[in-house]
Amino acid sequence: MASIFTFDPSPPSVSSPWATPRTSTPRLGGPSSSPSLGISGLDISTHDDENIIVTSLVAEPQEGPTEYKLHLLLRQRRSFVYSSTNNGQSHGSYRSPSLRPQSSSSSSLGSPQAQAYAVTSRQLRLDQLTTQLLWRLQQTSSYHHSSYKPTQGVLEQLAKGSDKSPQTIFPGLEDSKGALYEIGVADDGTFVGLADDELDESIETLQTMAASLGCIASVLRKVAVGECQWLEPTSGNQAPKLRKSKLWVAEAYVRPNFNAKARVRSHSESSIEPQPISVTDQLRVTLTGTTMSGKSSLLGTLTTATLDNGRGKSRLSLLKHQHEIKSGMTSSVTHELLGYHETSGGDTQAVNFASANVSSWVDIHTLCAGASGRLVFFSDSAGHPRFRRTTVRGLIGWAPHWTVLCIPADNSEDTAGRLGSTPPSHETLGLPLTGSGQDVDLSQEHLELCLKLDLPLVIVITKIDLASRVGLRSYLNKILTALKRAGRQPLILPDYRVASEGDMCLVNARDMADMKSQIQGLQENHRWIVPIVLTSAVKGTGIKTLHALLNALPIPQPKYSSINNSALFDIEDTFTGKPQVGSDTDTIILSGAVRQGTIKIGDELLVGPYLVNAPSTTSSARRQQNDSSEARLSAFRRSSGASPDLANMHAVTPASEEWCLVRVYSVRHLRLPARALISDQVGTIAVVPCTPVGSRAWRGIRKGMILATGPHLQARRTFAAEFSRRDVDPLSIGSGVVVYFNSVRASAKIIAGAMVQEPEAEAPNDDDGALLSDEEELAFGFEDDLGNQAARMLRERDEKLLVTFQFIASREFVQVGSQVLVTPGGGAGLAGLSGFVGRVVEV
Repeated sequence: MASIFTFDPSPPSVSSPWATPRTSTPRLGGPSSSPSLGISGLDISTHDDENIIVTSLVAEPQEGPTEYKLHLLLRQRRSFVYSSTNNGQSHGSYRSPSLRPQSSSSSSLGSPQAQAYAVTSRQLRLDQLTTQLLWRLQQTSSYHHSSYKPTQGVLEQLAKGSDKSPQTIFPGLEDSKGALYEIGVADDGTFVGLADDELDESIETLQTMAASLGCIASVLRKVAVGECQWLEPTSGNQAPKLRKSKLWVAEAYVRPNFNAKARVRSHSESSIEPQPISVTDQLRVTLTGTTMSGKSSLLGTLTTATLDNGRGKSRLSLLKHQHEIKSGMTSSVTHELLGYHETSGGDTQAVNFASANVSSWVDIHTLCAGASGRLVFFSDSAGHPRFRRTTVRGLIGWAPHWTVLCIPADNSEDTAGRLGSTPPSHETLGLPLTGSGQDVDLSQEHLELCLKLDLPLVIVITKIDLASRVGLRSYLNKILTALKRAGRQPLILPDYRVASEGDMCLVNARDMADMKSQIQGLQENHRWIVPIVLTSAVKGTGIKTLHALLNALPIPQPKYSSINNSALFDIEDTFTGKPQVGSDTDTIILSGAVRQGTIKIGDELLVGPYLVNAPSTTSSARRQQNDSSEARLSAFRRSSGASPDLANMHAVTPASEEWCLVRVYSVRHLRLPARALISDQVGTIAVVPCTPVGSRAWRGIRKGMILATGPHLQARRTFAAEFSRRDVDPLSIGSGVVVYFNSVRASAKIIAGAMVQEPEAEAPNDDDGALLSDEEELAFGFEDDLGNQAARMLRERDEKLLVTFQFIASREFVQVGSQVLVTPGGGAGLAGLSGFVGRVVEV
């Protein structure tokens, strides 16, 4: 439950029952495996073996990728006058039921009624067999769910005839390792066998079923297990002829077809339609706050309906690493899903892992589907200063709609010795109480960063059960002052009701309507009003109010719009998967957010930029950097643009080395198998290379890269961003910084700075009509005038400074208009969260 990309790490493997070592059933073929087909211990050569000593298989497993079928005929099976495998006993489902009772008095089989009945019966059986095949294929997927069934559209394709050309791979089967079909075998493993024509017809039916799901079926073995005889009717009054045949048992392997033409079309030519856009609201929320602020415990209470015990009981399901459990500190970004849906009585029910019939994210998707439902995707980030880069990545990455800042209520009080108390900031930083450690407030640092980034913000005061009324009021005043100074309007949503685990997930209709009316102003301006909720994960205080707020928060419009139908996906994390069937190259799973466009299964996109010819900092370059460290940005001349050398700073690198063409073969949206991801959605995308690449280069995909349509993608070594002059005045030319934008976090250095010339009003004239210069102003002592000083300070506040950055060890994809956060390389400030926020204006 701790990550967006958590799947079943070890789905059942495809292993032939013929290869099971038993005393009475020796292994056929060698023990070697077939890596291309992904089947262990199986001789994949088709052969006819009359001297086989295997007389039966183990009973059919109820679960797994192996299916026993007496036959796959879409008609009634013929009756034999002799069968060497029939000992007069019924072995499992030995005789299949007749599709239509036959009698001598029945109407002619050529009548329209009989033909219509036959077509309906054939279609019904084919639908049932295909559903069964789909379930067996899902068994070897890294994620499957019992409620995931074929759509009516796929089943209707089967009625068009016996078309064995592979269709588009059915959603959710992209990473399936396949399924085995033992044809001519009873459920208990007894060999019954089929005549030649019956076996051929059964295999043809299996190929049709497989093709409808985007798979192919191949026969791995064909073994004679007996003989049979039957009477075949003849024309006229002649006596029926006696026919003989061997009885055959076959093993067939069904697997997804990754070479189908529908999967290799380009992005612009692909005919694969994306999944219908869900009408369910999908809200993305990032939780941030200092360490021990209770954000993970709060999230655990929201998603599991479990009250905390003061020692982190409710957050255990969220943690990914053992050291997080031992230390109590979150060091990575974890993800959770919470749902809401409206009941028949008008109340709102939170859907989480405490709800009935919920065992996975797919169940939450199912229960919250519809216009009255909502999905909330949480990202829980680290809070300790040593993990400040992860903290900043959680705020900027994943494109959150809202940021929830958790501040402990006992932040300004000494609650040492009480269960769940928040340690003082100086203890967290390892500083003495006197001196600089006395002025540190980590929660205030987080608040200032959120305000600088101009994020839609919700403040949650946690642990109110530990704070006194006086201490809580004192710290609330401090928060309100900071919000008003930033031009924000605080809105306190008090709720001191204590909720139990049994009813904390139900919000009645009256409370829901009251919440919507209180935050109505957020519909017009998401950043103006800052709701404040007081909670306790131990007593359940404020949990229902927070549920109501999360269900009522408006969803901002996407920041970016699609340009020329281009697609762009920001890579937030990467994982290496097993090679797909028929390939030796590892599969790369990319997780992140779609900034613009639509990404569909089968699209061919470019991934990059790779690290190519990364420059090294020489000793002379270091000396030059140190020598120029005194050159302040504010000392540079006024200019209407960036430094004139910006256009010449881009290193020339062949595009073929920085970008790799890949094909999308699997897509998941919040763990739900999907055919496409659309703009402003997050999910995971599995890609394989379209051309042969080295394993080292292939595994070089990293966080901060993009997946996008070409061919005009270009990585940059430098870019220019615009800041307020008063913010970046302390920076100097040559200083090292860390820049954050979209999913990129990279080291850079400042190489230029210029004042942006704004249109100014005409200066006043003297008596002779001549303009007064700056030197004349100083000579006449105008600088001493208090009114003139205030005007100058106001002008400096609005002045913009254009700063040019150069990446030190990489080239990145930079888009004009992106918000950028710059932090000094060493981490300015004791908390390490101070920085400068600007916007990219030139690349």
